[in-house]
Amino acid sequence: MRSDDRILRRARNNAYSLLRSRPRSEAEIRARLKLKGYGPSVIEDTVGFLKRCGEIDDAKFARLWVESRMRFNPMGKMVLRRELKEKGISDSIIEATLAEKDADYDEYKVAFSMAKEKFGRLAKIESKKALKRLHDFLARRGFAYDIIQRIIDGIIDENG
Repeated sequence: MRSDDRILRRARNNAYSLLRSRPRSEAEIRARLKLKGYGPSVIEDTVGFLKRCGEIDDAKFARLWVESRMRFNPMGKMVLRRELKEKGISDSIIEATLAEKDADYDEYKVAFSMAKEKFGRLAKIESKKALKRLHDFLARRGFAYDIIQRIIDGIIDENG
């Protein structure tokens, strides 16, 4: 077996190893292979092979990422957009994925449910301070400011 074939096989095995732990974007695979010391042609060949096999699909990765986030650790569009961008996902895929998310999840309802739970844990704190903490909590989670304001207003109405 030629040396080039061995290197290519090792690169593919490294990539499969990465994909076994969790789905990854094309950019993540490229970066990790580069860190392992593979040259551009080996990386290109490996990524091309994995794309043809369906192992790397940025659109599928983005959908899985958003779905996972919304199920286990809900976030607003701003944070999701930033995370996907950091994973190397293209703007067009990000926008399409976030549009799909909007069809599946009502961001207001998700945020309101989280806010009610958080506000309940802040019951012993003075109301104004609790609302400020709630606002900051939702902002860190990437929810839009108009949604945050509606939620704060709703909680004020509920709790007097």
